[in-house]
Amino acid sequence: IISQLIDDPDVKIKLKIQSLIYPALQTLDMDLPSYRDNALLPPLTKSLTVRFWSEYFTTDRSLEKAMLFNQHTPVESAQLFKFVNWSSLLPEIFKKGHLYKSPTHGTSELFKKYPGFLDVRAAPLLADDNKLHSLPVTYVITCQYDVLRDDGIMYVTRLQKAGVRVTHQHFEDGFHGAITYHGFKIGDRIKNHYLSWLNENL
Repeated sequence: IISQLIDDPDVKIKLKIQSLIYPALQTLDMDLPSYRDNALLPPLTKSLTVRFWSEYFTTDRSLEKAMLFNQHTPVESAQLFKFVNWSSLLPEIFKKGHLYKSPTHGTSELFKKYPGFLDVRAAPLLADDNKLHSLPVTYVITCQYDVLRDDGIMYVTRLQKAGVRVTHQHFEDGFHGAITYHGFKIGDRIKNHYLSWLNENL
């Protein structure tokens, strides 16, 4: 959406920053190391994440099932995998000995019915480098115990390669939703880091 706003000649406001707090950024590969490591970890399990994603596009459970087994992307869209190839986009510390497996291609049927799951408006990680290059100063929070961890980290890598000024704050003891846990040390720490960054960059 931010890329669209930047490219829209009718939008006169110049965006100064974008902030992403443990963001969900792609539906192409649901078998990242963070999905494997935290598949059963509440509050956001892998199956729940897949369900949320699929219901964003349709109530057809066949899409959810295909996404759960990483068999939802048609061969015609294979060129997009380079944008989410964690074997080249994740620092070694986050690979943890995991082996990269190319997702199994699905049929074109689901994509024809529900093309939204490969739309960059829903999945910003699928944007090409030219689009990323135009983005404003960016702040990204990721948490170790979160299925979405690697989405954020791969986005940071791609933004840096595209020349965007980005601050990445990773919390080794963090989990999805931690910022909303008032009174918890980790929640307070995430909020304080974020507010400090906002004060410096707004």
